[in-house]
Amino acid sequence: MDLLTQLQTDMKIAMKAGEKDRLTVIRMLISDVKNIDLNPAKPTAEQVVEAYAKKLKKSVEEWQKIGRDQEVVTLRSEIAIVESYLPKKASAEETEKLVDAFLAANTYTEKDAGRATGAFMKTQTGLVDAGIASPLIRQKLAGK
Repeated sequence: MDLLTQLQTDMKIAMKAGEKDRLTVIRMLISDVKNIDLNPAKPTAEQVVEAYAKKLKKSVEEWQKIGRDQEVVTLRSEIAIVESYLPKKASAEETEKLVDAFLAANTYTEKDAGRATGAFMKTQTGLVDAGIASPLIRQKLAGK
């Protein structure tokens, strides 16, 4: 089942269950996924959902800076809903194993850390968190 169909099914379930907060988030995701055709970059549905989650996380940071705790709690619950539609990312340990295997199969130097990270992320699209992989790659290349 594709992501849009899953969202529409979950929207019906949330409507029947009276889950207004969940319904609001799902409707926003459906809107964003349906508007993919209008985006010149033509992202995938998963990329659109990931971008929405990133926006919410940035909003959490902003609300925390000004001390609005209730908004932070609300946004975190929305993030949990959005992340339920994203594929699960590899843990730090799994990421380290993938990085080790990637670096063993390729010859990159410490100066090539940026290119190595880019190549690694292309091979692991959506499976690995770049925030974990990038420092790992830099650290391992510096240690060679």
